[in-house]
Amino acid sequence: MEVISHPPASKWKRLSIAAGLTACAAVAGCQTNHSRNVPTRAPVGAAPTSPSDSISSQTMKERPLAMLEGQPIGISTMQARLIEQSGAETLRELRLEAALRRTLLEADLSVGKADTAHEEAMLLERFSSDEDTARMVLQTLRRNEGLGPERYAALLWRNAALRILVQEEIELTPDTLQRLYQLEHGPRMIIRIMVVATLQEAEELHGRLVGGEDFEDLAAKRSIDASRDRGGLLDPISPEDPTWPQALRSEIVDLQPGELSGIVFFDDRFAIARMERSLPADDVPFETVRDEIELAAQLSQERLRMAELAGRLGVQPKIKVLDPVLRRAWSVDEAAEEQQ
Repeated sequence: MEVISHPPASKWKRLSIAAGLTACAAVAGCQTNHSRNVPTRAPVGAAPTSPSDSISSQTMKERPLAMLEGQPIGISTMQARLIEQSGAETLRELRLEAALRRTLLEADLSVGKADTAHEEAMLLERFSSDEDTARMVLQTLRRNEGLGPERYAALLWRNAALRILVQEEIELTPDTLQRLYQLEHGPRMIIRIMVVATLQEAEELHGRLVGGEDFEDLAAKRSIDASRDRGGLLDPISPEDPTWPQALRSEIVDLQPGELSGIVFFDDRFAIARMERSLPADDVPFETVRDEIELAAQLSQERLRMAELAGRLGVQPKIKVLDPVLRRAWSVDEAAEEQQ
């Protein structure tokens, strides 16, 4: 449920706190959808073959969920559509929860009310220091993500379980604290970047830049990075920021204002950077911010470990899908996951 902060002005920038609940859901095995209190169990009944078949004789035997023009609507009427909409997602949530319960039992650990309350408190703190504002943001995000009382409580439980299980893996070394201190309070660089898809294009553009053409103009016309709208200009970068590719940081760290980098390859793209100016470190002593640095380092490691653990556990329990509608939804969902 943790959030990786800093909004992406380009492909490699840090992720946004505004995407908080979505990121949380991803770590916890809860994908985005817009369902509302979808039943996890439903009586077996024939799904309607068309909208005109919605009110069936079967519905009359069930406890109505709603009334439509005086006619009752039961679970059998809604079942197929609910399963298609969020059945696969619900299976993923249940599978991860089953794996977490087993792992907690093996480790003789448990999740209590205080643990889930702590998860919500951390989430609210990330949204705003003002509690009323934070709760308004949370309410909006829950509504957008379809997190009603049951799914939201399950989300908090999953993240509490994950956090408990990774605690023994957390290690705060002096080197880790110093790197984070430098990241927050050390020197930074302001650069422009141009990203293209092929080495041939990168070589062409690099040659034109060396020949004196304007970086900002070429970036706006040719770069495929989101920063092209600003002529390739990025927010300040720390040499210690691991969310930026090491190849890029190594290339620009010794540049002087106005100098070009070489061609940098990472992922499946090619980049050229130009140093605009350097910003000096601030004057904040390490000891005055040590406590907050330790907390930030703790949370950062927890997020990473929780995501890794959720990824490992979330695929372990075997699922045999019996219902044909759910089987179809599950197959489509799994195929989409493999393509990502």
